[in-house]
Amino acid sequence: MHAREPQSVERDLLAIAFENLKPMLGMNFVACGGVSIILWSDGAHWVAWWFAAAAILVFLRYGLSARLPRAVILGGTLGQSVRWRRQFAVGLYLSAALWAGLALLVSHSNSPSQYMVAIIISALAAGGSGVMASMLREGRVYIAMMLGPASILLFASDHQGGVMTILGLMFLIVMLVIHRRNYLAIHCSVVLKNQNVDLVRDLQALNTDLERRIEERTRALADAANSDSLTGLPNRRRLLAWMHTHLHADNGRDAAALFLDLDRFKQINDAMGHDVGDRILRGVTERLSGLLPDNAIFARWGGDEFVLVLGHGDDVSRKAERIGHALIDAISQPFQIDGHSLSIGLSAGLAMFPGDASTHEALILAADLAVAEVKRQGRGKVLTFRESYAATQKRRFDVSRALPEAIEVEQLVLHYQPIFNWRTGTIHGYEALARWNHPKLGTINPDEFIPIAEETDRIIALGDLVLRRGCADAVAWTTSDHAPIVAINVSVKQLRESDFALRVAQILAQTGLAAGRLELEVTESVFAEDHIDATRSSIESLRAIGVSLLIDDFGTGYSSLSRLLSFPVTAVKIDKSFMSTLDGKGGAVVESTVLIARRLGISVVAEGVETAEQAKLLSEMGVDLFQGYYFGRPSAAVLAGHDLRPLIAAAPDLARSERGTALRGIAGS
Repeated sequence: MHAREPQSVERDLLAIAFENLKPMLGMNFVACGGVSIILWSDGAHWVAWWFAAAAILVFLRYGLSARLPRAVILGGTLGQSVRWRRQFAVGLYLSAALWAGLALLVSHSNSPSQYMVAIIISALAAGGSGVMASMLREGRVYIAMMLGPASILLFASDHQGGVMTILGLMFLIVMLVIHRRNYLAIHCSVVLKNQNVDLVRDLQALNTDLERRIEERTRALADAANSDSLTGLPNRRRLLAWMHTHLHADNGRDAAALFLDLDRFKQINDAMGHDVGDRILRGVTERLSGLLPDNAIFARWGGDEFVLVLGHGDDVSRKAERIGHALIDAISQPFQIDGHSLSIGLSAGLAMFPGDASTHEALILAADLAVAEVKRQGRGKVLTFRESYAATQKRRFDVSRALPEAIEVEQLVLHYQPIFNWRTGTIHGYEALARWNHPKLGTINPDEFIPIAEETDRIIALGDLVLRRGCADAVAWTTSDHAPIVAINVSVKQLRESDFALRVAQILAQTGLAAGRLELEVTESVFAEDHIDATRSSIESLRAIGVSLLIDDFGTGYSSLSRLLSFPVTAVKIDKSFMSTLDGKGGAVVESTVLIARRLGISVVAEGVETAEQAKLLSEMGVDLFQGYYFGRPSAAVLAGHDLRPLIAAAPDLARSERGTALRGIAGS
């Protein structure tokens, strides 16, 4: 069988099910109306509410079938097919549940029409065995839900109920057997059809692929020395050669270089895999190439970095800045890949030749320094080179040199921010946040030294230091009736270490902290395909000893929903970027996350909560754990006692938002 055939067969079977859905809904609607008239005439006026619910469900399911014609289903991705099948099944099960509920109501009402209800339900189930023949699992559940409760409930009080119940259950078994046979017949015909179609397609694809490979190989051999293999753009070698030919310091007119660096690309590349990352880079190339002026060259410098050089001309500085903004606008539009909308950004550094640099290599370096400053300031704009940017790079160099000693002598300190349990009114735990005050370099923010630690691989030693210090501090927090957890951020690089779980266990043993009180936070990059087996192994080992794992910044990356099923995580933390739009798109993300988390049995933490209104909205959405300035800023000391129940008991008339205000006052004291 062809490797893709099972997915193709599933899509065909799903398309058949949706084609059969409309007549099935018509039959269901008529049956609903008929049984409602019968029961109404018997005095069961409550049936009007049942009929209204059934009618609404019928129209909703009809709308679903109208949106998904056969062509759409056959052209859908695997993820879309799974979602459509789930939607189909939910509607089917709700319909069966309504009929089962009707059987229950009729059995309690001693209505003389219960036999008529049983006949109608049996007819619908029998019809479903044929109409639902393309959906084996869903059809079985539907038939069982229709006939099982009806057989037992409708005749429970009748003197002949035992016989009728047995007959009903036997009829259920017969319908299940018939449904399976119908399914096997349809499945076999679909498989045979797809095998024939795929055979022709494979032959055509083989010829096309051979022609394509010959063409690509010929072109690659010709361009390999001067072109980027992924995007087809000029590479560094060709770029510098062009600059040597076209840029001269004594020309008398300016030239310019724009160093372009993609924003948020690494996050998507890590989360979704390099294949998707490569497709984005090719998409970026296509968009930007269409905006190039004359007398310019556009090259890939490496990774997610590009360089655009404009030759000598008049008013080049203003022209280059205008082009830079146009490039940023072009990249701001989402990329549509496999049915997913992926958003990245672009930052640009501008340097002039020969004003900012007298050599070609120095010109590119100056533009690179400018874009590094853009990244530091917040990304997404064009910045012209200044001499002060070189000082910024020197600062990064100094920080990277000072970091090893700071870790060795434990120069960094930990501050703790409370995580509040809205439901119990207690402090659930504290997140440990590293702070660094260097005697010569001054205060160094985490946003400055953490990326440097990642880049220089000092993150392993830094992470062990924070783990050891955080666990030791947490031991002292225990009170007679409460033991808050300590949440510690770890890098994916730490999780990829083969002995990481062992080191955590040793730190727990040395500090005396119970494993259940340690929660490790990691970003969604934990789901990256690179080293995924090593990452999963560490997580499973950590869970085996009782350590919890939380996914930080949840909702800003991709593939989390699918990966959550295979990674034994215990909680997700909704990124603070969604807090400002809780009444719009941010709220939709939060509600979806809470729903999924409840289904998977994991907790949800909302970070960045700064107002009572945000806390109230989040609590209404089902979030129980909160973190943010509204509940307390990071501090070297933790809240004494960790328990706010006495405060709440002392002021029972306080609204929840007011309780939060009171909490904020205490936590900040």
